[in-house]
Amino acid sequence: MSFVRRSLATFTAAVLAAALPAAASAQEQDVGLLRLTVTQPDGTAARGVVDLAATDDSYSGYLQLDESGQLSVEVPAADYKVRITPAYYDPDLPDDGLRQWVPGKTRYADAEAFRVAAGGTTDVAERLVTPSPITVRARDAITGAPLTRVCAYAVDRGGNCDEAELTIPRLVPGPQTIRVYTEDGNYLATDAEVTVVEGDSGPAVVDLTPAAHVETTVVDAATGAPVGGACATVAPSGTGELPAVGPLACSDESGHLRLDGVEAGSWKLFVRPTGGSLYGAQWVGATGGTGDPAKARTLTVAAGGTVIAPPVRLDRAGTITGTVTSAATGTPVTSGTVSLAHSSGLSYLHWDADLNAQGTYRIDWLGPYRWPLLFSTSHHALQWSGGVAIRSQAKPVTVRAAQSTTYSPALKRGTLVTGRLTNPAGRPVSAVLTFHNAATGEVVGSTWDNDGRYETRVLGRQTVTVGWQWGGFADYAGWYDGVADVAAAKRVTVPSSGTLTVDIGLRPFPAV
Repeated sequence: MSFVRRSLATFTAAVLAAALPAAASAQEQDVGLLRLTVTQPDGTAARGVVDLAATDDSYSGYLQLDESGQLSVEVPAADYKVRITPAYYDPDLPDDGLRQWVPGKTRYADAEAFRVAAGGTTDVAERLVTPSPITVRARDAITGAPLTRVCAYAVDRGGNCDEAELTIPRLVPGPQTIRVYTEDGNYLATDAEVTVVEGDSGPAVVDLTPAAHVETTVVDAATGAPVGGACATVAPSGTGELPAVGPLACSDESGHLRLDGVEAGSWKLFVRPTGGSLYGAQWVGATGGTGDPAKARTLTVAAGGTVIAPPVRLDRAGTITGTVTSAATGTPVTSGTVSLAHSSGLSYLHWDADLNAQGTYRIDWLGPYRWPLLFSTSHHALQWSGGVAIRSQAKPVTVRAAQSTTYSPALKRGTLVTGRLTNPAGRPVSAVLTFHNAATGEVVGSTWDNDGRYETRVLGRQTVTVGWQWGGFADYAGWYDGVADVAAAKRVTVPSSGTLTVDIGLRPFPAV
């Protein structure tokens, strides 16, 4: 999975967690009674909490089992799936790592749906499955050789490292996703699909792909002296899109820098000195720094290989400051960011700056080159310096060493894009939308809603595709209009001004 997709995936997960459909009022609809009885593996009454999810997303409820392991609740007539989070030791502390869907399943897709009819009663009984361990081993995906110092963890179960194998305790039997990697960083971490067998600790053997490495030396461009504390990451060649998740390393006092955990492929190297350094950030070019990722040197690495890159020659930093205003009103834009990319940063390495209450910003860590800047605000279209939608058309801002450059753009409002979001049953749903330039694939707008209707602003005139991610207990993704793949996505032309209405019907395509 690329860094850009992981970045979006990270953003989407946070939004969707906050955007579950609100529980509809049972009194406003035809209702039925759902009675649930839950027992522990030994047959005694279970404690914990219960999620009720209507399969058409019309209702969700969060309830607690009583001392007898039961609950009764009136709910709107619909088909329901039931998830139980047991509390084995303290009724007020459910164990999220042992959630199970009825009957004894680990995933929403495998759970049984229970029909609650208007005026009727539906009884559901569930015995919790016995928590079981799994033993994990890893091997080289290319050679098949066993690996040592293997590390693994499951969601809400933490993790550890051990020699040839390790055991993760107390998991729900059935399909599970675990994160597996090696302590030395010589293999790419992977999310492995394994099966936990009740009462059987495994083992599960997971293939790990050897990681690539990039080594270089960071020096002063004028003197050749080594520079420590300069941090580097990589961006996929051809995108210029800095990651939100990915490899990161910093140079030591001798200027040596080794970047581990790189996927095989073609990359551009981005370096930013930290800690109040006098040096400026750069895309690493063929002979020196640049602010344009298209002009950066391409590094091609193979799985398990190490590329020795030429020295990174750092120049002294300059500053960009300015006041951002609205072209429509002339007033300052008082919230948002100015960035080099769509993501805000990677761990402790950042490439954006916030607008303050007066609409001003300051970036004082850029090298003396020409930099395209991305402006992201609440009430204006996403746009690059020069008021354009895509990076290649941006008007770069020139930075000079030890000097300050003023750039104060008047942002375009853009075209208002709005519409309804519905599931296959025609009910309103919440989703994250991303608008992509149809020619380049770049993100040119994004939004999310919580009531089945969205609004955002996109620069026109341009042709876009619209991607969506939707879910809660299960995550789905697709493209307008009703397809799972971007290659089949329907293209939409955003006019230069006015309002564009695009109603989107979401389909249950599993999110990748």
